[in-house]
Amino acid sequence: MTEVLFYHLQNMSLESVLPPLLEKSLERGWRVVVQSTSEERNEALDAYLWTYRDDSFLPHATWRAGNAQDHPIVLAIEERNPNGASVRFLIDNAALPTDCDGY
Repeated sequence: MTEVLFYHLQNMSLESVLPPLLEKSLERGWRVVVQSTSEERNEALDAYLWTYRDDSFLPHATWRAGNAQDHPIVLAIEERNPNGASVRFLIDNAALPTDCDGY
């Protein structure tokens, strides 16, 4: 059964909330897709996740990577599930995937 959780970011930025959520997902052994609506946002998140904290490392790739299936976190702009993720973060008003029952 699909479970949907909502995070309303009133006084916090996505950049301050997303990395800890991704870290918790990895701690639980979950594979994740972060789906946005633009390549520019994906590129900005890609750069940010490498540098957001000096003492942290979030292994990830973008959907364009030839080996995206090997990464626990994939940044995407489309509905595909390239890494077999069980968790999907929809940001920037990204649409719910048609295959959401598979999560």
